[in-house]
Amino acid sequence: MADASRDRPSDRTEVTDPTARLREGSRVVVRQRLGGREVTDVIGELVERTADVLVLETKAGRVEVPRREVVAAKPVPPRPTRPGPAHLRVSLDDLARLGAEGWVAVDEEPLGTWLLRSAPGYTGRANSALVVGPPPEDLDAAIDRAERWYAARGQRAMFQVNGPTGFSVAGDPTGARLLERGYVAGGGRQDWDRVLVMTGPASGIPAPGAEAPQIEVVDELTDEWLAAYSGGRPTVPGITEAVLTGSERQLFLSIRDVSSDEVVAVVRLALHTGWVGVFGLWVDPQHRRRGLARAVMAAVGRIARQDRRPAIYLQVSGDNDAAITFYEALGFTVHHEYTYLVQPTP
Repeated sequence: MADASRDRPSDRTEVTDPTARLREGSRVVVRQRLGGREVTDVIGELVERTADVLVLETKAGRVEVPRREVVAAKPVPPRPTRPGPAHLRVSLDDLARLGAEGWVAVDEEPLGTWLLRSAPGYTGRANSALVVGPPPEDLDAAIDRAERWYAARGQRAMFQVNGPTGFSVAGDPTGARLLERGYVAGGGRQDWDRVLVMTGPASGIPAPGAEAPQIEVVDELTDEWLAAYSGGRPTVPGITEAVLTGSERQLFLSIRDVSSDEVVAVVRLALHTGWVGVFGLWVDPQHRRRGLARAVMAAVGRIARQDRRPAIYLQVSGDNDAAITFYEALGFTVHHEYTYLVQPTP
C-alpha cells in the first residue's frame, strides 16, 4: 500500500486545530465547551475568523465563539437556496466550496471567502485561487495579494472564476479585471477554457447489472490504484498522493481484468454529508467500450444510496463531448461552469 502520509508536508499530517479546515463563507457546525462537561453546537455561516474568535451568522443572529473553547468543528451541507431535488438546490458558490473540500491542495490559505491553493505541478484545481463571493478588499488589491502568494511559491497566479452555464468571463467582475491585467482565459489549454460542474441524483444511476464486473472499494490509497490512475494523467510523487488523500473522507474504487489481474478502471470518491464527489474516473484504453465506466458509476450510485447521500457532483472539461454525453445519460446536468485565468508570462 502506498504510504501517502509519509510524503505529505508536515502541515498536512499533524492538524491539531479543529477549525483548520473551516473556510469563510461556508456553513459549519462548531462544538463549543462552555465549562466543565457542558458543550453546545453552533451552526451557521462562518463570516469571519481571527486568531481568537470565529464569527458565525446563525438563525438567532451573529455569534462569536472563542477559538480556545472549540473542541470540534466541521463543514455541513449548504442550506438549500432554491426548490428542486437535492443536487439542484445548492448555490453556485456553495457547490464550488464543496468541490474544494473534495480536492484539497497541499498548501491552502483563505483570502476572505476566496481560497488560495497550491500543489505544484498537479492539476489546475489544486493550483488556482478559487473565486467565490465578493473580493475581501479592493479587487485589484486582492489580486495583488494572490499574485504575491503564488510568486512566493515560484508559481504564476491562476484564478478559477465560476459562473452560470454559458457565462462570459468578460462579464464577470473578477474575470473582466483579470483579462484587463493580461490574464489568459484557459492559459492556452482548451481543457481549461471551460469546465463543467455537473450534478445528478444518486437515485437516477441504474444499479449494477447481473453481469457487472466486481468492484473493489477501499478507503486507503494503494500502489496499484495509483499506478493505474497515473496511466491516464501526469502525477507528481508526493504531491499527488497528498491531494488524493487530503479530503475528510475518500474512497478508491477499481476494477481488475479477470485474465491479467491488473487494475483497468479506477475512480476516487470524496464523501461529504449529503453528497458524493466523483474524481479521476479512468478506464484503460484497451478495455474501453466494455461498459466498465458505466459499471464504476453504478457502484458510485449504490454507495451514495447506501450512505444516504442523495446528490453527486463531478467536473468535466467542456471539450470532452464523449464524457458529457456519458454523464448526461446517467441523469447528470450542468450546474455551473468555470474558467481558469492564468497570469501572463513576465
